[in-house]
Amino acid sequence: MTRLIAFFYLFAFIPLPFATGQSHYNYSYYGEVIHSAPGMTFAQYFNAQTLGVTFSSPEDFKVYEDMIYIVDSSTNQLVVVNNDFSLDEAHQIFALSADYSQELADNGITGITSVSLNTPSGIEVVESGIYICDTGNKRIVKLNHDFEVIAIFDDVQDVTFEEISFEPKKITVDSSERMYVVAKNVYEGIVEINSDGTFNRYTGVNPLKLTPIEIFQRSLMTEEQLAQMQLYLPTEYTNVVINEDNFIYATSKPSENNAENPIQLINPKGVDVIKRNGYFPPMGDIQYIEGRNNYVIDGPSNLVDIAITHNGIYTVLDQKRSRLFTYDSEGNLLYINGDDGSQSDKFSEGVAIDYLGDDLLILDRGTKTVVVYRLTEFGSLVNQAIAYHSDGEFELAAMVWQQVVTMNSNYEIAYNGIGKLKLRQENYKEAMDYFKLGHDQYYYSKAFKAYRNEMIKDNFAFIGGGAVLLVGALIGLRIYKTYKKGGSILYED
Repeated sequence: MTRLIAFFYLFAFIPLPFATGQSHYNYSYYGEVIHSAPGMTFAQYFNAQTLGVTFSSPEDFKVYEDMIYIVDSSTNQLVVVNNDFSLDEAHQIFALSADYSQELADNGITGITSVSLNTPSGIEVVESGIYICDTGNKRIVKLNHDFEVIAIFDDVQDVTFEEISFEPKKITVDSSERMYVVAKNVYEGIVEINSDGTFNRYTGVNPLKLTPIEIFQRSLMTEEQLAQMQLYLPTEYTNVVINEDNFIYATSKPSENNAENPIQLINPKGVDVIKRNGYFPPMGDIQYIEGRNNYVIDGPSNLVDIAITHNGIYTVLDQKRSRLFTYDSEGNLLYINGDDGSQSDKFSEGVAIDYLGDDLLILDRGTKTVVVYRLTEFGSLVNQAIAYHSDGEFELAAMVWQQVVTMNSNYEIAYNGIGKLKLRQENYKEAMDYFKLGHDQYYYSKAFKAYRNEMIKDNFAFIGGGAVLLVGALIGLRIYKTYKKGGSILYED
């Protein structure tokens, strides 16, 4: 009986999504788990059986021009799938095993007669070609769109790789064919490689955060004492993707020193400029159990991939709890989706995500399946409201936000969207009411100041007249008191 009671109390204090696997939730301004309509829902899936191929350990994929390119790290092959989720007739399965000596020689690469993959773990597909992280062979292989090898990058000249091997894991490529690579055991940042394969720099160095007490303690230690202490390393990146402005979205592993900064938007100068204007920084789950527990998954989200879509909206994949967190460009958490499981509508070991139009594809290494999620009516309305706002159509955005509130009265972001229109319309009192519902302190202050100034302007005559009367009354009272005492105020200093 005692154990049963303890078991009951344990689950009584565990937030709903972590106790039941329920993913129809969001977080309120106060950090509370609240029910929310799902933004996306399961649509369909495809896997090795439906394609008629062999998947052993699918590791990564990329969508390019409605084609899906999947690399398998065990079978060492590239599988190309159409947007109707069937094998592409022209390029079904591609394994790098043919003789490419002539093609490589034409591109200045000699001494290699054939090319084969060994444990590929990342892929990027852009106009300039197909880039594969050939991790086991410690190189990047570049193909053209006819699947011919045109370049191999395996000699990264930097002092870091004098001590460790260059083992690329994930890659993204910008419009100038510059490569940005997440490499194994590299903590200096994202490896930036020029189009000719020469090393350029490290970008987006993930900041190391020490508390003031830790900094003071380390300042007093000798070199021997510092050497005996735990080694502090910046967080290791897990994935990268680049947008049309050549800004890099990156995810990284959580750690004691970096639990609330796992998502970055790195500009060309290497500076993180991601906006964190939501109730909480973009980091996946806000509530989680710190210590180890036998009944729930503990610790912060483990974000392993990121995908971007229209109007600055992006989604991150939490491999730990099989969750999908979608944010807008301001850092507001729009909706949460995903459930852990081996059923066709769930995923257990998500390793990669990407958008195919408005659909989101999730690659599940555990079940060797690609799960397709589609926007619900609620998710479509949220995305549409953001699109209208991005285009300056504030009235249309507010109309859509009204529909969102009708579907989900807990959706606090929608109230702020309506409040911004009221503010532009100079309806300050209503704007304040909506910003209060949405807990937007910044815009509430703006609306309050405007409302206060409006009240002063509209009632200036009464306020001015009242002030004159008050001053006159004070002067009259003083005269009366002086006269009553028999004094005079004519010559008073």
